[in-house]
Amino acid sequence: MKTGYRNTLVIASALMLLVLGTLPVKAEEKTGSMEALRDAIQADKKAYIAQYLQLTQAEGKEFWPYYNSYQFDLQKTNDRMVKLINDYAKTFKDMSDQDAITMVDTYLAIERDQLKLKELYFRTLCKTLPARKVTRYMQLENKINAMVRFELAKKIPLIPLHARIGISCQQIRDQSGRNRCPEAALCQ
Repeated sequence: MKTGYRNTLVIASALMLLVLGTLPVKAEEKTGSMEALRDAIQADKKAYIAQYLQLTQAEGKEFWPYYNSYQFDLQKTNDRMVKLINDYAKTFKDMSDQDAITMVDTYLAIERDQLKLKELYFRTLCKTLPARKVTRYMQLENKINAMVRFELAKKIPLIPLHARIGISCQQIRDQSGRNRCPEAALCQ
């Protein structure tokens, strides 16, 4: 695998980990700039939510513990997604059909688990806060998630189709020796 795509996929994984990462880290446990950056992103996300959710003081007392709990639970599924992206980065160029099925099954399981979490926390929060505010919170989370997914989608290459027939881009050449693989831009 070329270094460029590998680095891109590693960066995409790091982006997801950083943007979606929410495990609390105590100041004395910080071991480097990654933890500091992660904390800064978490604080920015929380400030963004606070700014646009406009909770009263009483609502905030109810909301923020659930928010922290949701972020903690969400981190578990996000960690699984980061692992899946890293696995894809290692194998996407010559992945077998069975490995592709397994990877999609894993992805769909992660998506189901994230949806279950959203449903659980939505129903739970609706018991203590106005449904309109909880809905707005879900919208804010979805906007943040959409931005992260958009950035990831830009960075993660499509799986090449020719790998399944046992040839590489470099092997698809015309008579003059030029690469004629229709997927060359995707898998170089």
